[in-house]
Order: sequence, then structure tokens, then C-alpha cells
Amino acid sequence: FVAIGAAVAVYLGIVAFLRRTRYGLIVRAGVENRAMVTALGINVTRAFTLVFAIGGMAAALGGAITGVYFNAINPEQGGHLLIFAFIVVIIGGLGSLRGAAIAAVLVGLLQQYANFYVLVGAGDLIVVLLLAVVLLIRPQGLAGKASV
Repeated sequence: FVAIGAAVAVYLGIVAFLRRTRYGLIVRAGVENRAMVTALGINVTRAFTLVFAIGGMAAALGGAITGVYFNAINPEQGGHLLIFAFIVVIIGGLGSLRGAAIAAVLVGLLQQYANFYVLVGAGDLIVVLLLAVVLLIRPQGLAGKASV
């Protein structure tokens, strides 16, 4: 439960940062129209560097908590989870933090319920099928914006 609590706290912190701070406003504006923000005299590259640093710290925190949870840390650990992280981002919608959070819960629950109730290993297949269905029905993802 510590890992779940930490994940929720990090998520809420990132959302608060992006919605309630001046840097969050700059980052959101820079994503929408980088040229306009640069024309206003704001160094968008520095703001994006801050976002990258925050993402790195969040990943480090997740790695530290996961390492303690699994009682072992090695360089190959978690490589098999990378494809599921990619699937979560695509299902949630590129650029949508809320969509990624919803997709992460959906993918995690669907995978575990399928592994428990259907067949061990079926969860991976069902998650990939969900990805295919989402891409066919709503290519921009669950919370993504349709491109023009």
C-alpha cells in the first residue's frame, strides 16, 4: 500500500505543479504553442528541462520503491514492463496525464483479472487486444484530442 500511496502522491503533486504554478502554466503553454511562448521572452527549453528533471525524480522514486518491494534491483528488472507503459500511454492518449492515469488503472486491473479468472498469461493478450480496439475505435486514445 505504500507504493500505491506514493504513486497517488506523486501524481497529485505533478497535477498540482502543472495546474497551480507559473512554471506549470509556462509548460502547458509551451506544449500548445512553443513559438508564441518564446516570442513572449520565456525560455521554453529551460521549462522543459525542469519537467524532464521532475520526471527523472519521479522515475527514481518509483524505482526505489519498486526495488524495496521486490527485494532486488538489477539492470534488467522491469524491461518487460516497458511495453505495458507504452500501451498505457497510447490507450490514455498522448499528452494526457489524466488519460494515462485512467489507462494505467484500466490496464492493470484488466490484466490481473484476466490472469486470475481466464488463464495465467491471458492478461497480456487481452491488454494488447484492448490496445488494438482503442486504436481502431478512438485512435487519439481515451482522453487524447483529435488532431485536425
